Amino acid sequence: MQQADEATVSDHLTFTTWIAGIVSRWRLVAFLVVGAIVLAVAATFVIPPVYRSKASFVANSSGSSKLGALGAGSGLGGLLDKLGGGVTGDPSESPIFYVQLLASRELLTRLLETRFPNPRTANARDSATLISILRIRNDDPLRRVELAVKQMSEAISPGWDAKTNLVWFSVDARWPDLSAQIANEAVGLVSSFNREIRVYGSKSKRAFLQMRRDSAQTALRDAEERQRFFYEQNRGFVAAPSLKFEEQRIRRDVDLASDLYINLDRQLEVARIDEINDAALITIVDTAVAPRKAQWPRYGVLLFSAAALGLLAGLTIAGSASILSDWRRRNPGTWAEIRSAVMKPRVGSGQAGPQPVPGSGMNPEPVVYMGPHTSSPSASAATRADDSIGTARRPLV
Repeated sequence: MQQADEATVSDHLTFTTWIAGIVSRWRLVAFLVVGAIVLAVAATFVIPPVYRSKASFVANSSGSSKLGALGAGSGLGGLLDKLGGGVTGDPSESPIFYVQLLASRELLTRLLETRFPNPRTANARDSATLISILRIRNDDPLRRVELAVKQMSEAISPGWDAKTNLVWFSVDARWPDLSAQIANEAVGLVSSFNREIRVYGSKSKRAFLQMRRDSAQTALRDAEERQRFFYEQNRGFVAAPSLKFEEQRIRRDVDLASDLYINLDRQLEVARIDEINDAALITIVDTAVAPRKAQWPRYGVLLFSAAALGLLAGLTIAGSASILSDWRRRNPGTWAEIRSAVMKPRVGSGQAGPQPVPGSGMNPEPVVYMGPHTSSPSASAATRADDSIGTARRPLV
């Protein structure tokens, strides 16, 4: 009874047996590890390297923001914001704006249309547009630009720090000099694009403030005219409470109209200055420098990753083979059926036996040799019938 239990236990695959099966197939594991390393090394010769350049800048406040802050302390700051005259806290001067600007289609399209020294030619004076250097293969020009914009958006990785207003970004390219040139050109495009947008906005703001200032000036003159008329008609208004109350109301209207007119006039002067020169200039912290070492491939990381993947694949395949071998040993009948089903010749595959030759007179049915000592009456009758008929069948010897 004890021997039967031991035999039952030994029929199951144990962890030790499985490990022994993997170890016995160490050549397979070593082959996969070496193959993965060889493929990784070969990939470094096929896939081009990637060089990464970095640049950073700080967004400064524009002149309109600084001068507009002078009127923020007055009681009409909120009113001016509602009227469109408030200019403090401009979201276009935040770091997030510049991060989104670096990823915008307009800036990337301008970057693709900019000419750079062509690194594909030996002559350093040769230049080409960035979209030509990238060699986007597509016959449709619009689709070509779309693919180039997508590729550049993946190559540029921006970031920012909300506390210091610092904006940085990196550019990946196949050539180190081109990577640095693209980064520096992107900074220049950010500054010029920002200047264009702000000058255009300053023109619209100046026109609006001009209209509001003129209406405020008219309202102030009307209030002052009412006050003058009141004083001329009511010289002794101090003795009459109703007239004194009316005088205070008229004075408040004049003060309010005067305050509104002064603030709008100040904002109009700021807008006139901004219309000429409003750039919210950025301060460059780090200019891009051509890197000496490629970002990819990193040979240490690449070889280690390839060896780890090859080892994992080898252990998986060797472990699966060990499990299959143990199952085949414990189920020989099932394995034989599966093998016979797989190796069974198919109909029409040319392995069904000899075929009759046309015109040879051979019977396609198989001929059975009964032997000289066969006592079967049916076989003797068949032989005698063949002899009497004189068929062309070959006699069995």
